Amino acid sequence: MHGEAQGKFSKAFVRVTEPIVFGNRPRTLLAIFLTTLFMVWQALHLQLDTGYEKQLPLGHPYMKVFKQYQTEFGGGNIVLFSVQQKEGDIYNPEFMETLRKLTQTVFFTKGVDRARVSSLFTPDVRYLETVEDGFRGGNVIPAEYAPTPEMVEIIKSNTAKAKAIGRYVTNDQTGAMVFSELLEIDPLTGKRLDYLATAKLIEDVRQRFTSQKMYELKLKKDVDGIPAGTVVKTTYMDPRKFTFRFSTIETVSPTDAANIVQVSGSDVDVVESDNPDYNPKVDVNIVGFAKVVGDIGDATFEVVGFFGLALLLTWVVLWWYTGSAVIALLPLSCGLLAVVWELGMLHMAGYGLDPFAILVPFLVLAISVSHGIQITSFWLLEVAERGANSFDASRNTYKRLVTPGITALVTNVVGFGTILLIPVGIIREMAINAMFGLLAVIVCKKILLPCLLSYAHLGDPNKFRDYQRKRDASFEPLWRLLSKITLKPVAIGVLLVSFAGWGAAEIISKDLKIGELHDGVPELRPDSRYNRDSAQIAANYSIGVELIKVIAENKADGCIDYSIMEEIDRFAYRMQNTPGVQSTLSLPQLGKLVYSAFNEGNPKYNVLPRSSDGLVLAGQQFPTSTGFLNTDCSAIPVLIFMADHKAETINTVVAAVNQFISEQGPNPQVQFKLATGNVGVMAATNDVIRDTEHTVLFWLFLCIGICVWLSFRSFGSLVCVLLPLWMVSVITYAVMVFLDIGLKVSTLPVAAFAAGIGVDYGIYIYSVLEECVGKGQSLREAYENTLKQTGKAVVVTALALAASVCTWLLSGLQFQVDMGILLTIMFLANAAAAVLLLPAFAAFLVKTQPGSGDAAHAETAKA
Repeated sequence: MHGEAQGKFSKAFVRVTEPIVFGNRPRTLLAIFLTTLFMVWQALHLQLDTGYEKQLPLGHPYMKVFKQYQTEFGGGNIVLFSVQQKEGDIYNPEFMETLRKLTQTVFFTKGVDRARVSSLFTPDVRYLETVEDGFRGGNVIPAEYAPTPEMVEIIKSNTAKAKAIGRYVTNDQTGAMVFSELLEIDPLTGKRLDYLATAKLIEDVRQRFTSQKMYELKLKKDVDGIPAGTVVKTTYMDPRKFTFRFSTIETVSPTDAANIVQVSGSDVDVVESDNPDYNPKVDVNIVGFAKVVGDIGDATFEVVGFFGLALLLTWVVLWWYTGSAVIALLPLSCGLLAVVWELGMLHMAGYGLDPFAILVPFLVLAISVSHGIQITSFWLLEVAERGANSFDASRNTYKRLVTPGITALVTNVVGFGTILLIPVGIIREMAINAMFGLLAVIVCKKILLPCLLSYAHLGDPNKFRDYQRKRDASFEPLWRLLSKITLKPVAIGVLLVSFAGWGAAEIISKDLKIGELHDGVPELRPDSRYNRDSAQIAANYSIGVELIKVIAENKADGCIDYSIMEEIDRFAYRMQNTPGVQSTLSLPQLGKLVYSAFNEGNPKYNVLPRSSDGLVLAGQQFPTSTGFLNTDCSAIPVLIFMADHKAETINTVVAAVNQFISEQGPNPQVQFKLATGNVGVMAATNDVIRDTEHTVLFWLFLCIGICVWLSFRSFGSLVCVLLPLWMVSVITYAVMVFLDIGLKVSTLPVAAFAAGIGVDYGIYIYSVLEECVGKGQSLREAYENTLKQTGKAVVVTALALAASVCTWLLSGLQFQVDMGILLTIMFLANAAAAVLLLPAFAAFLVKTQPGSGDAAHAETAKA
């Protein structure tokens, strides 16, 4: 009954679509060609695009606090510049001049929030000391600063008085810090920050002090009122690359400062000269989200190289499989076109290609190649075994595979759509990107490839058929052996072993951690320049580079209420003594230092004054511009500097904060709200992943199950297709535990992507197996024929995909390495599970036709 229903649907679908594909092939190909030209034009306008807020789970309670206080206390989009003296300490005129220029350069860098630039040279860094006739205070670096030895000694003294060591100066006083924060939206233009351009500006800041050369870009001729010879840009990185002539340089009009003039690289001369700001005695370390994006963007060319290598390896495998270099190019070319269509649709929808999602085109190519190999394999079967010509072979292949192929692709689309349930912008963008790619695959593989194969010319058909038969004959012993799995005694053994492995994987996967498990940023290699900079800063400063801010909400003017300030101070002390915390900083802590200074520095006065007058005296040294209180003092941030951002460290600190909150009881006068800062974002993201992981997997397999049910209408199909997928997902989680890979933004979608590709194997195998059984074959005979027809394509697909993604292990991007490992494992494991476990389940769930059982019993006895 099921076979009949499915047959009716297939016949109706083919009856409608076959004339479109084969009725007028030139017209079909012309339409696809013109559409491809349009998509190429769209894809050429696609730009790399990212944003800090796309990384945020904006619906999380932490992020509501983050957005509420972002203007007053800053967000998590911080960039730190540490200038490090190679020998000796910082107290020399040359270093101080470098620090001054670095502060000015950062201050005037486009995209930087100037109100949040802070260093020893900014007026928000002050000292206070007790003197004979009272106290004295001022800027650490006086307004009359001059790079002289005498001034340097004053700065050294003031730095100690300001308690700046460990924050603005390294613990060993061999380096100094410049803090900055980026604006997500330009207040003048209203445009979003261009992170890739900003990353280049940030790197140029470093090169200003570490590069021996300076490069001035001078106009060759007058442009928009700017006279020839004008320097339109000064940079410290050699711009003379291959694409420089085609690049655009922005400069300000000399007559109208609000007018931005764009100049082509071909309109300027690059003049190289010695860099007057070069200081060979220092190095500059930089950390921040924008710098991470820039480093990933710099690796784009490398990613393109891996894409090219994946194409080459896939083509080699297909060449071996088909026996023809030209025919091997057909499914590969269609896969490449699907990627072009994907990128074109992405631009049409108003998106850019985020560097964090740059691997999605690989997945689209992988899915496209998977379906292309299935189609090409059946076409080869028609040509080699049945002697059909190219046109008839292509049409017969279309009739047999269009329904399971469309089913598989729709299943992929629905499966990828479940990733939209994760409320993080970049993950949702990846899902949309992948779904665009799948829509492109439907056209390029289900319409274009059959059309192209119908025109395929075989120079020597007999030689071509001999190659196919010889290749297939080499597989026959393997197919005969694997067909024994359909025998119930063998099937029981296979299932027992698989269930034992599944159970072990379930136990191991319980130890899978949510979040990052290593130092440094997870997107880059541990030995990358960024992570070395991060380690250098973390080792030399007490504040570290990992910050979580807890906002202490209270009544207005709470900073002059002793009970409120004492509660905040008690909280900061508790956090200071929490494992994983380097130090804390808050208004009460600074107020105690000021109060002690007002009392001749007597240590016994290093406490909070109990009177409001004393608190006013201590707190007036800290205006709202310092970021330690808001305008009416109803919100006071507690800065918690952490040793690292590992999942365990974040969980420990968050648990300590929640424990303190729970001890406060109902209606406390101070409410501690998590969280802002870069670690606050990570904590929120980890929570979202923890909360949505099982939901995503549930809906993923439910949607796949519905698609499989609609296609095959049997309980057996659900078990045969879904259970192997689920087992592989669990095994992958166990592998992640062994490889010390956490579940995070870059790895969570992998399970959905790999399951979406892996389900293709099961659908193709089950559809052919069901068809063979429907013809009256025994289950073993049916499965052996299934392997001959589609099993070899599954094996070749898995090998081709694994070969292409395993090259990612050589990448300089750590998240690409992690995804490469996981996808390689899942591609091979899903293929193995489909070939080995599907027939084992089918032995008990697929009913054969009457009369085929005698042959099955005879085969069992013979086996």
